[in-house]
This record gives sequence, C-alpha cells and structure tokens, in this order.
Amino acid sequence: MANLSLTARGSQASTALYTTLNLGAEVATRLEDAAVHIIEIGRRSTEQTFERGDRLQQAAALVPEGAFDTWVDKRCGIKARSARNYMAVFRNLSDYRDELVDLSIGSTVLFHLSAASADQIQEAIAFANDNGGLKVADVKSILEGGKRDDDGQDGPEAQLFSTGGASGLKALIAQKTRTGLKAFIAHVHDILEIIRAALAKKRVIKEALSRSVQELARVARQELESLALFIEADLEFGRNTRLAAFPAGSEWAHVTKTLFILGSIEDWPKAALVKAWLETEVVPVLEWSVSKDRKPKWPLTRQMIEAVEYTVLSNFPVSDVGDDQAVVTEIAADGSPSKRQSVGNVPALVPDVGLADLDDASLALPMLV
Repeated sequence: MANLSLTARGSQASTALYTTLNLGAEVATRLEDAAVHIIEIGRRSTEQTFERGDRLQQAAALVPEGAFDTWVDKRCGIKARSARNYMAVFRNLSDYRDELVDLSIGSTVLFHLSAASADQIQEAIAFANDNGGLKVADVKSILEGGKRDDDGQDGPEAQLFSTGGASGLKALIAQKTRTGLKAFIAHVHDILEIIRAALAKKRVIKEALSRSVQELARVARQELESLALFIEADLEFGRNTRLAAFPAGSEWAHVTKTLFILGSIEDWPKAALVKAWLETEVVPVLEWSVSKDRKPKWPLTRQMIEAVEYTVLSNFPVSDVGDDQAVVTEIAADGSPSKRQSVGNVPALVPDVGLADLDDASLALPMLV
C-alpha cells in the first residue's frame, strides 16, 4: 500500500489507484516517478516518442499486464493499446533511432513502422531520405509489398490492387511513388556513374558515351514525367489527352530537357564541347534532381543556361544580318570561333516545341528492369 510520502507527491486519486491495484509502496513510488516523466515527455517529436516508449517499457516491467493497462490509462491518460505502440517503437526501432530522429518521423508513422522487418525498416528509411519524409500510407505500402501467403501466392500485395475507394487509391499512389521514385533515382545515378567514368579519361568519346546513356536517359525522363506530371485535355493533333509539361523555365523543366538531350545524340553539342557541357551542366543538374538535401541549391545561373542553350541547340550559331542572309560562325576544335561565312536563305530556327508535344512513339523503349 502506498505510504504518505507518495500522497505528498501525487494526488489522493493516485494513491487510491495504487491501493486498488494492490501494489506495494516501493513499486507505487517508482510508478509514480515514471508517470510524472511520461506525462512531461509528451509526443511532440520523434525523440520524445522513443523516450516515452522507454519509460513505459520500464513501468510495464514493474507490474502484471492487467495492472499496467489500468495504471497507464488512469494515471498517464494513455490507452493500453497506445502504450504498447510506444513500447514497440522503443523495442523494435531503437537500432535506427538516430536516423529516424534526423528524419523527424511522426509517432503514428513510427507505430506502424515498429511492425516492420529489418529490411523493410531500411527500405522505409531510404524512402524517407529520398522524399524528405515518410507517411503512414508509405509504410503500409512497404509492409504489404513484403508479405506473401503461405502457398506462395501474393497476399496483401494482391489485395492492394483490389481495394476500392480513396484509401485504396492512396495506397496505389503511395506504392507507385515509392517504387517509381526509387527506379528514377537509380537510373539517374547509373547515368551519372557512366558520365563520371567518361570524364575521368583524357578524352570523352561522344558517340560511345551517348550510346551508353541514351536508353537510361529516355527511361528516366519518362519515369520523371509519369511521377510528377498530370494528364491534360488536348483536342489538337487528333488526340484527346496529353501529358502536361513542367512550367517553362522551371528547374524541373530543365531536368527533363537535359534527359531528353542525353537520350538523343543528334542534340548533343559538338564533340569538342561535350566535356565542358557534361561538367558544367549535365552532371550538376542530374545531381540536383536526386539530391538528398531538403532544399538543394539549383546549380545553374541564367548566364550558364543561356550559354548551354547556345552551345547545344545550335551547332552553327546564327545571327540575322538581313532578310535573306545570315552569318554562320563555325566552332574550331578548341571551342573558339574559327571563321565567318555569309550564306543565303538561311531557314529560321524551328520554333521551340514543348517536350510533351513531341511524338514519344519514336522514342518508346522497353522499361529497364
């Protein structure tokens, strides 16, 4: 039975609770200490969720389960089920505590994640790093994707495509985001690895390099557009719908444009300019697109973008000198202007066409596995 010192520290109701539970004075005092700390901790942060789970785990070890359920409800204001969730977070996720705290994962998400296997936890952490956070739907998708029925047939994963309503659609979207983003990032990293290996050599072989990255670049562009862009109505060209485009001049529009150019050797700059183009524009832009920073800094200035467009989109830069005549500047092997020549009837440059208006049928490729 609780003694008077406990009454001085807690309320009369608390003392009556310990008496009802038939707990000794020593256990009651320790539980009261735990209750004070648990209430003070709250659940405002990831770190506090772990701390609360730790305290609850210690308290649970002092009393039988039935007594603990009553105590945590009456004294701490926490339902027994929630208390077990906190304890599961502390028990099952402590090995990943630092990473989860750095990612500021919410307590409700942690409750669901505490039921995951080690591989699934690592997958969830990788997803959170790539996306800047983790939601309950993401965790559910990861958990469902890793389960199978005993007969080897798909269980919850198959059910994912049979669940209707907004919740079912959200689960499908979460799975697409998780797997699609993972594939896009992997393909961009593959492209970067190939380009960096080429840049490490004395000479960049334009045609060999383009053949190595063009299929990856085409697939990565399609993955990016599928993940990020909506479908919009389009009654022109005999089509009813088309894929929307990123806003003109936006950073992601530039990423898409870079991938498009990488996927077509005809649009690459001259061989003598390829190395500089890759170093100053392609690599920084692709690194930005898969950066793990919360708000990565865009690597290009307006002057750099204009220089890139001049280099890439015009192998023979043209300046108007008259209605039917223009001056063409050829680029020497070292990248500098070599000579000027007047030519007549130079056709106008083709108007800028949005990537979404291009015929993707000519670029369609099997998806990489």
